[in-house]
Amino acid sequence: MTNESVEDGGQHDVVSPVVDGPGPPDLQIETPRDIHLITYSYLRWLLILLPVVLFVVTVSTAVEQGHLETSISAYYGGWVRDVFVGTLIAIAVCLVAYQGVGLIEDYALNGAGFYAVYVALVPAGFPVLMEKLKASETSDGLAPSAAEYIFFLRVTLACVLFLVLVVFLLEVRAGNIQRLFRADVAHDWLHKLTRVFLVATMAVLIGFLALASQQLYFPVGDVTMDGLTPWGIPLTIHDLAAIFLITSLFIAVLTNTWPFYKFSALRESARQGYLVIAVLMTFGAFIPVLVAQRFAPGREVILLEWWEIGLFATFWALETGRMRRLNKRQEKGKVVSTDEDARLLSEPARVADRGSRSAR
Repeated sequence: MTNESVEDGGQHDVVSPVVDGPGPPDLQIETPRDIHLITYSYLRWLLILLPVVLFVVTVSTAVEQGHLETSISAYYGGWVRDVFVGTLIAIAVCLVAYQGVGLIEDYALNGAGFYAVYVALVPAGFPVLMEKLKASETSDGLAPSAAEYIFFLRVTLACVLFLVLVVFLLEVRAGNIQRLFRADVAHDWLHKLTRVFLVATMAVLIGFLALASQQLYFPVGDVTMDGLTPWGIPLTIHDLAAIFLITSLFIAVLTNTWPFYKFSALRESARQGYLVIAVLMTFGAFIPVLVAQRFAPGREVILLEWWEIGLFATFWALETGRMRRLNKRQEKGKVVSTDEDARLLSEPARVADRGSRSAR
């Protein structure tokens, strides 16, 4: 049994040895590329399974309690809190760790990951939680106090802000931010539209982080995280994070269908279902609201949340299956058409150079 190595472009790829003796012939050791593909696949499947875990737990709890809460975050104050927070943090990590095929998709998923952290750690009924903690405080200090909770939240979200900065610097070092703003598109107006989108979404993220930080670290009075009240509609920090999270997920779906890909090529590239999902995430959002008003009054928010999450998970599962089929065709030596053949809008793509890999 021998090992050989082949030099290709300065890289040394291990050639898997043939194992002699009993057992399947031509048994091969996994190469680093195989390991990377397996890790990539596991990461994609986790983004499907984690929401399923949260859904099963919340539905089981609703059956046990005999009623459905008004929103997913309403379970924060109950026994599901640990599952709710842990699952959302895990989803956030996967969203940030996953590297999108296109830079806009990756950019949207990174934003979704950061917003998910705030959804997990800043509950919807923050003032009510503070009042409960104050009421449950004991002189021996054994029960958690409101001041301790605020301290924990400040330290944790400071770490999140640091991670945002680190990820941004890594993207700059890899040249991804520069390529986003210098997108090579067929028409100049598309280039300008891409820039407007990037500037607007970055401004929203920076504004959100600034608002949340001001209300957490420099509050006027008690820490309430009450957010904003646009047009007389109160939106807490939790509400804003949830809205921006779902919007970011929608953008990630949109980058995989029309108008980023030619409408006539959607069927050939197995992307026709993604357009349906994108439409349902926007114009179809009234469906769960109407269903709630008819069958479960007061439960519009939780049904809308699960509607959006379920649609994104469906898209993610379909895309995971599509990519798996393409990989199998490539392994069999069959010709696979490139996505660039079906593109309508040019999305900035990753450049597989040594510098970008080392920056990652």
